Amino acid sequence: MWIIIFSSIQRIAKLLRKHQIITDMSEEAMVENDLTGPFMPHGIGHPLGLQVHDVAGFMQDDSGTHLAAPSKYPYLRCTRVLQPRMVLTIEPGIYFIESLLAPWREGPFSKHFNWQKIEALKPFGGIRIEDNVVIHENGVENMTRDLKLA
Repeated sequence: MWIIIFSSIQRIAKLLRKHQIITDMSEEAMVENDLTGPFMPHGIGHPLGLQVHDVAGFMQDDSGTHLAAPSKYPYLRCTRVLQPRMVLTIEPGIYFIESLLAPWREGPFSKHFNWQKIEALKPFGGIRIEDNVVIHENGVENMTRDLKLA
């Protein structure tokens, strides 16, 4: 399930296209060719527990069987099936960081990047929205929103 959420969030391409940061390319092609990668260079969240990035996100059972992130999503921090009482953070973001964008300035996809708009946004660095959620049997509780912390 987490991989499906991650894959959906990778559709940040919709925002990039809507705001003409990436042009003349379908959202599917952006995702397929990882044009979203330099704008969101991390996963969309992770389990919260004893550590900030709790290592239990890769444990598949009580004995600690480990399931690594798939190569397509190396920043994925949870491959577990989500279960009631799990606490996770959901933190999509968008960034404008030169070191991540630099490799895209050359090559066949460079023409699709609206470099003028990107340069205008770089001074802001980016933004990440974080919500902490609890998985329940019949739904999800967003503690950040429910407690009016955001």
